[in-house]
Amino acid sequence: MTTQLKKLLLAFVAASVVSLSGFAIAKEKKEKPVPPPTKQTQVIRAETYKGMEVAQKAYEAKDYAGAVVALDALKAKEAKFNDYERATLYNLYAAVYYAQDNVPKAIEAYITVLKQPNLNDALRDGSLYALAQLYFISEQYPKAIAVVKKWLAASASPSPEGYALLAQANYQIQKFAEAEQALVQSLRISKERGVAPKESALSLLRAIYYERKEYAKAAKVLEILVTQYPGKAAYWQQLAGMRGLLDQQREQTTLMHAAYRGKLLTSESDLLNLARLYMVQDAPYAAVRLLTQGMRDKTIKPSTQNLELYAQALAMSREYEKQVPVLKKLAELSGESKHYVYLGQAYNELGQWSDAVTAFRSSLKAKNMDKTADVQMQLGTALFNANRYAEARQSFVAAQQSPTLAPQAGQWVKFVDQEIERRQAVGAE
Repeated sequence: MTTQLKKLLLAFVAASVVSLSGFAIAKEKKEKPVPPPTKQTQVIRAETYKGMEVAQKAYEAKDYAGAVVALDALKAKEAKFNDYERATLYNLYAAVYYAQDNVPKAIEAYITVLKQPNLNDALRDGSLYALAQLYFISEQYPKAIAVVKKWLAASASPSPEGYALLAQANYQIQKFAEAEQALVQSLRISKERGVAPKESALSLLRAIYYERKEYAKAAKVLEILVTQYPGKAAYWQQLAGMRGLLDQQREQTTLMHAAYRGKLLTSESDLLNLARLYMVQDAPYAAVRLLTQGMRDKTIKPSTQNLELYAQALAMSREYEKQVPVLKKLAELSGESKHYVYLGQAYNELGQWSDAVTAFRSSLKAKNMDKTADVQMQLGTALFNANRYAEARQSFVAAQQSPTLAPQAGQWVKFVDQEIERRQAVGAE
């Protein structure tokens, strides 16, 4: 269980603390309450009330040790208490123990409260709900489920939160069908009462569908979350992720683009993922704009991997002039052969043959060279276009060492020889 969830539930428990101001009290010892004819009404007698008031004031002052001392003094007289007084005493114990983060003791106190006969509905229901929450907090999920079911059965008007707690406990022990059923009931009650569904309930329902690989259902829940909480980037990202899992990449890209335009994507990883999605959807210009801005405002680091992606986007956009400085930086940073090859190819696209020759020759000397013959072929082509035929012939001859490229390289050797002969003939004329 997450710390945040524990804090939320602890807040719910705190809200169930009973104040003495709500108790039925006999103000004077001689004053006797008039009971209804069918059921005896119990009250907290004045003497007992005074002791409880001491404990209550200590509790409110956060003097929990003092509160326990006061309650222990009352407990010594417990044999003389009526059922209501005894239930109230242990309800106060539960509040103090909870405030001290002593969950086991608080649980024991609530169990004692619930053992008392003739509990009024409010005290019974409040104690059941608080006990269910404490079992949940202490990760005793089966017990939490049993108690919250008791509470739901006893309550005249169960709250959506009660069913959400039942769902949470079932989810923790991977009873996803039971968790889904409880959440649907929680959301139904919310709708009937005309209130918006709880964000936590919708998030849990989304998690259940994800665990069961029911991605289409998860996407529908996320659509509600995005509509209700448009400023939360996580829901946009999760919905986009669901669209990706459903092979709906165009919709995935549209969602991420909307989140980006809404300034909800700020992390480097999210921005890079969107750039890749743009490129997959044949929108390299959008990727270039995003990466350019990211590099400029330093939300995207100029790492080898990021510069390579940037260079690819520029190549897809045919922005070779802008690609050259990126590839120069990339090649210098990595020192890898392939990056010098990319630089040579960019120079080729620009018709800058001499620069291409320099780049290809640098690649032959760089680290991680594994396709020498292929580079020799590209070098030979650049040299040929630069009218450096003798050097081009040498590169094509070197490329013939590769069985795969030998036929193509051989054709180039013949073509270069013919061009040399032609030029010599022209020169002879």
